[in-house]
Amino acid sequence: MKYLKYIFFLLFLFASINAYSIERKKILVLHSYHQGLKWTENVNIGIREVMDSLGNKFELDYEYMDTKRNSSKEYLDKITELYDLKLQREKYDAIIVSDNNALSFVKENREKFFKNTPIVFCGINHFKDEMIEGLNNITGVAEEVDWDGAIDLILRTRPNTKHLVVINDDKTTTARLNKLTLLDLEKKYESKLQFTYFEDQTVDELEESVRSIKGDTCILLLTFNKDKKGRFISFQDNLDLFVPQSKVPVFITWAFLINDGVVGGKVVSGRLHGKMAATMIDQIVSGIPADSIPVYRKPLDKYVVNYNEIKRFGISEKLLPDKTLLVNAPQSFYSENKEWIHLIGGITFLAALIILVLSRAILRRIRAEKALIIEQNRLKISVKHERLIGLIGRLLNASEDFKSVLDDVLKLMTDELNVARISLFSLKDSTNTGVKIKSRISLKGKNIKDVNQFYFSEIDEIISRVKMNKSIVSRDLSNLTQKEQEYYSRRNIGAVVLLPVMVENEVVGLMGFAQNKAHSWTRDEISIFFSTVNMIANAWERNSLMNDRIEAEQKNVEALRMLEQSSRLASIGVMAAGITHEINQPLNTIKITADSVLFWQKRNPGQLPEMFTRKIQTISEGTSRIDSIIKHMRTFWEKPHISEEEIVDMVEGVNRSLSLVKRQVSDHSIELMDNLPKNAVNVYANYIQFEQIVVNLIVNSIHSLDKVQKENKKIKLNVYQDSKHGVLEIHDNGTGIESSIREKIYDPLFTTKGNESGSGLGMAIVKTFIDRFQGEISDYNNEDGGASFILRFKLKENS
Repeated sequence: MKYLKYIFFLLFLFASINAYSIERKKILVLHSYHQGLKWTENVNIGIREVMDSLGNKFELDYEYMDTKRNSSKEYLDKITELYDLKLQREKYDAIIVSDNNALSFVKENREKFFKNTPIVFCGINHFKDEMIEGLNNITGVAEEVDWDGAIDLILRTRPNTKHLVVINDDKTTTARLNKLTLLDLEKKYESKLQFTYFEDQTVDELEESVRSIKGDTCILLLTFNKDKKGRFISFQDNLDLFVPQSKVPVFITWAFLINDGVVGGKVVSGRLHGKMAATMIDQIVSGIPADSIPVYRKPLDKYVVNYNEIKRFGISEKLLPDKTLLVNAPQSFYSENKEWIHLIGGITFLAALIILVLSRAILRRIRAEKALIIEQNRLKISVKHERLIGLIGRLLNASEDFKSVLDDVLKLMTDELNVARISLFSLKDSTNTGVKIKSRISLKGKNIKDVNQFYFSEIDEIISRVKMNKSIVSRDLSNLTQKEQEYYSRRNIGAVVLLPVMVENEVVGLMGFAQNKAHSWTRDEISIFFSTVNMIANAWERNSLMNDRIEAEQKNVEALRMLEQSSRLASIGVMAAGITHEINQPLNTIKITADSVLFWQKRNPGQLPEMFTRKIQTISEGTSRIDSIIKHMRTFWEKPHISEEEIVDMVEGVNRSLSLVKRQVSDHSIELMDNLPKNAVNVYANYIQFEQIVVNLIVNSIHSLDKVQKENKKIKLNVYQDSKHGVLEIHDNGTGIESSIREKIYDPLFTTKGNESGSGLGMAIVKTFIDRFQGEISDYNNEDGGASFILRFKLKENS
């Protein structure tokens, strides 16, 4: 067993390590340029900053195409052959592409190396949507340069500048695209600047050209990576060879060119490009599709200025834009002596801390002596209060109805405690009033005016806090609202403690303790108040549970009565079936006899008087009508076969229901109006139960109309359908539905008709059937003063 535990632990450790390694995502970072290039290294720094902040979540592979130094087709072909060996063996979860040449390589070899792999690009010069046309699962960061920001900084810091020399080769792709942008920019600044380009020169020629620049001229150093002879010039070479020769300010647009001899500029940051690309990779790996992440097209740049250079050229710091980063600025006294300041500060803090600790120890001893005296006094009071709590507890536990002993409880408290008045109010009254249950006023509070009830509006802020189970303690009423202060002042009360009484997570009452003048309530007083309220709440809860038990027994009696009513209804169905069977025998005889006479008359025309024939015809039609009604009554009282797939035509169902009650409606002098469509409205229901719903609602309308004195009593039925439901509306102009009973009308055994004319089951049956059909029922009082019921049934789905 001992070794078994170690085995399980090792298995668990192995599984954890394995799961951890599986979760790591492999990311390829493909650079256009060579390792060590400042721009490329800055991109890597930004990527690693984000990846390191996410923990050990990613594994990074780096590839450098080195196309800045080697751009020939032969070299690119060899690179493709090399990657054909390396990349086809690797499976990457995502790719970061840095700069234009790498993006072109990925686009040309997507199907071979990177099919279905998410791609995020960054550092793409002069980005256009055509560059990624035909590619899916791709997004990234365009390398946008704020050319206007760069030129504006030159004119802002050197307003007398008339000439701008641009150092930029004409060999590399990036430089040629830069030239096109600047040519467009010349038009905007043609009235302020004259642009000159140093591009197709050797290194020596360019050094001599820069050395000769002077006067009202500035230099904008861009990307001079290949000279006239095709020699590769690194970014550091730019800084080492050309910048030292300049006698005029040199401005830049890329952060990797920040150096001594360079004033600065609005510079694009490779680090920020790397961070943005890594952030997009994290989103993609987390489940966000690459295509749903928009390409970031805003410049990732900031103003950076060299303090030494602006001083050399007499440029005021006030001319710099807001939030400009000033490098090489002289440090403050704190910056230069930070270590000494920290050391002295630490020693001073430690000495102060020791003094503080000793002082606190002395003060604690003094306070402890005082607290001991106070605690002795409190102990005496506590013993007195414990005895009082015990007496109150025995009183409340001695009776099932706590209200019967409440007067004794309050008398005990006013006798033993320094309280002028104690009151208990119920807050459950629906009329927004607090009703007094019990109250007790001591001799010192004889001038306090007691009340049997109060309105919530009189102390609305207090009531809202109490109902949120919050207590209120006021020593002089100053923390109450002006209205509440006036309320208590009128009753000669100067200080109050108000505590909520909570029963079953609901605030049902308010217990108040009052003094006739300002009073500083002590902690012991508040404590015993809370204890008393908790005991009263427990007694109140026991009383509520007893009342709930009585109510449950009453509901049980009502349920038995409902069962009896249901049995009576079932008996009616049996009786109806028997009666209809007995009536059918003589009815068939009358029908056969009448039809025989009519048949004889047809064979022997003219033998019987025409009036006699019409009477016989009326008898035949009447017996047919009686037969259809009897058959309908038999099906009406049958127990329906319930099927969710049964389809009912609402129009036919309403007509069948009306055949049962039309005579009753007419006998009560009620006009029956039905607005039924010609086409069928097929819904999921059951014919018999649907008819019971309609009949019950019409009968309820008849009973309601019997209670009003109107000449134009009417019941109106509408049937129509909307997009999802078949709708039946029944309106009358009777008494309507009283607001006090609206929530009860669907309860079993609830009736407003009395025991002789109502069973209390009609609306309960309606609601039960509608719920069974997954329908809806709503009601309201209409403009005629009567009741309106809207019934919605699910429409039959079209196959």
